[in-house]
Amino acid sequence: MCGRYTQTLSADELAAAMSAADETHGALRESYNVAPTTAMPIVMASAQPAAGTDRAAAGADSAQAQAVAVPGRVLRLATWGLEPRWGNARHSGNRMINARAETVASRPAFRSAFAARRCLVPATGFYEWQRVTGKRRGQPYYIHPAGHPGADGLFAFAGIYESGWHHGRPLATFAIITTEAATGLEFLHDRSPVVVPRSAWSRWIDPEVRDCADLAGVLRPVPAGVFAAHPVSSAVGSVRNDSPHLIDPVVLAEEGEATGIEATALDGIGDIGGMNDIDDIDGRATMSRIDGMPAHEGTLFDEDGARPHVPR
Repeated sequence: MCGRYTQTLSADELAAAMSAADETHGALRESYNVAPTTAMPIVMASAQPAAGTDRAAAGADSAQAQAVAVPGRVLRLATWGLEPRWGNARHSGNRMINARAETVASRPAFRSAFAARRCLVPATGFYEWQRVTGKRRGQPYYIHPAGHPGADGLFAFAGIYESGWHHGRPLATFAIITTEAATGLEFLHDRSPVVVPRSAWSRWIDPEVRDCADLAGVLRPVPAGVFAAHPVSSAVGSVRNDSPHLIDPVVLAEEGEATGIEATALDGIGDIGGMNDIDDIDGRATMSRIDGMPAHEGTLFDEDGARPHVPR
């Protein structure tokens, strides 16, 4: 699984690029090494209540709420690692960082959020580790929009989110949806994140759109030519490290040269992009210990109920 991505744009840049009202209140932090449990920006429909809003009060007069709701998008912070609505009562602290496109509409942990609480997760790139035969450590690769090897290639993962309370404080959490590997990236992993085309951004976050068939067209692998990839330093394996140098290409010693993918961008870099996968496994999981990350109260799930692969 891939558990790291980059989001290197400011709140002003994101709000402008995604036509969203900024409600991050100055707390957005750009990062070259986003890891699970980090608070990161998501874009949702502007009519959605903020984290911690009392549902009874919010729904007391739905007609009035609809009358004052402003159509559009809002940029807010949420913690990466979705806590299902039943989590507070039954499995407090359980978190899913990814959800499979094939089962997101039917799994108990995800189906409610998929039906009405879909979001966009802004990103500028993501990391994946290639397993190397005979070696304990995998080789990390940075995957980015083709033609944008730096930090300026914005795209949006398909996400789902929940809003609730955690230890008496409002908390929004999210997961990234994954599907089959993007064309050309199969050598890194058999799964890739779903990326929402810019033309589908409004439809994806619209809570009134509940037809799974209508949304199925979004939940597809990224086509060939959208992404390029190059090997990077193993320093990205520790969340203590967070600097622009993490995405710099490196030469693979055994091969004498970097073996990145060369690709040609499709029209509109903002249209497509990626990430990878962990899924709900109906309450069976182990704790994921990520190097350099503070101990987390909850449990991170992988798609098969085993300990997620964590780069070291």
